[in-house]
Amino acid sequence: MTKSKSKRDLTEGPLFVPMIQFVIPIILTGMLQIFYNMADNIVVGQFSGDELALAAVGSTSSLSNLIVNLLMGIAGGSGVVIAQSYGARELDKLSRAVHTSVVFSFLGGIGFCILGLLISSPALTLMGTKPELMSRALLYMRIICAGIPAMSVYNFGAAALRSVGDSKTPLFILSLSGLMNVLLNLFLVIVCNMSVAGVALATIASQYISAIAVITILLKRKGKPYTLNPRELKIDPQLLKKILALGLPAGFQGTLFSISNIILTAGINTLPTSDISGKTIAINIEGLVHTSMNSYLHSAMTFTGQNYGARKPDRIKKSIIYAVIQVTVIGIVGGQLLNLFGEPLAKLYIDAADPNKEAVLSAALELMSFMLAVYFMCGIMDTLSGALRGLGYSTIPMIVSIGAICVLRAIWVTFVFPTEKFNSLIGIYTIYPISWFLGLSALAISLLILFKRVKARLSEEQDDAPIEADAEEEVVE
Repeated sequence: MTKSKSKRDLTEGPLFVPMIQFVIPIILTGMLQIFYNMADNIVVGQFSGDELALAAVGSTSSLSNLIVNLLMGIAGGSGVVIAQSYGARELDKLSRAVHTSVVFSFLGGIGFCILGLLISSPALTLMGTKPELMSRALLYMRIICAGIPAMSVYNFGAAALRSVGDSKTPLFILSLSGLMNVLLNLFLVIVCNMSVAGVALATIASQYISAIAVITILLKRKGKPYTLNPRELKIDPQLLKKILALGLPAGFQGTLFSISNIILTAGINTLPTSDISGKTIAINIEGLVHTSMNSYLHSAMTFTGQNYGARKPDRIKKSIIYAVIQVTVIGIVGGQLLNLFGEPLAKLYIDAADPNKEAVLSAALELMSFMLAVYFMCGIMDTLSGALRGLGYSTIPMIVSIGAICVLRAIWVTFVFPTEKFNSLIGIYTIYPISWFLGLSALAISLLILFKRVKARLSEEQDDAPIEADAEEEVVE
């Protein structure tokens, strides 16, 4: 095996500061995505001249996130395989994993595009989308679905780059495509008067720019083990099986989150339109903290994955502890900063001529104040989930999501939310901190138990034979 090191090797040297250096570009990438999404909503809310446009876009977020989360989870599975291969210096396997991921991302993206087009109308109906919003929401979703193949290719490509320690390139790609998104937003909505269709078209245009850019970069990384070679673009059945074994549970976990949010959205859709618009604003702004914390899911997954491949349990333990410490600080400090500037940020979304502007602003600020005080628990939960995935355990986070997130939230919406005490925007969102606390507690206990198994298994390794992650079989046993 090749023992050559690179500056992106996360299996040697200090951990705390390099983790910060690694995660900052991921945070900035996520921030840019949030800013561009904010730009969509600000443009459509301020300049479309349609007072229902913002609520219509907001009413689709849970449905579109369902597909996004499923694809990102599967991409995470390829990231784990690539990170473990990189840490173990199994360069041929790494190359085959990259090529398999790219081919699958394109084919899978087309499949999910078709699926999205088929389910958009019935799903929005099941979510209880208000009749006055339905035509706008359906148009937005159908256009967004056309960008799913590009989004899939970009997510798989970005996951590959991050897994070998390159977290900066996805940031550069998103900076370029996001700028195009904002410019197109302004042109299509203000100049062409396209309202929700304009922001949707701008979004998918930026997604195709991202996909083309990430593929171009992988093609040009000559001499690297993860270089993309068109002649080698084929699916390795064994590696695809392993990617899906790790990625599908993670994808289903993300889907379960989205399903639970769809259930909540159905409840929220029974509230006044001003509450729906306020929720859309609050979730957009809160996303700045969420995406920063969620970056540690990718960080924990990459650091534990590489060190698992390198058979270094002590570094795995430190990586998890450092990630939890850092994400907690970001969640608490970031949440308070956003609360401090919540009102001026929220006002950016609201047309001064909107007759419901005060009600919308009040709903947004109330929800932000409540959620941002407890958001750090979500960050810890995501980080522990990422650490388990990096070690090859994807099923357990999915099981936790079923119980602590999906089922619990469905019960809340069905039986608690309709009661007089909880029949409000804050009432329905009260289940979030409850489910986060139960989820992170279950994941922490699981991680403590499973890490002992991992440490024992790695300690028994006496030679340089590659490690095959058999975590899922152990769970069954």
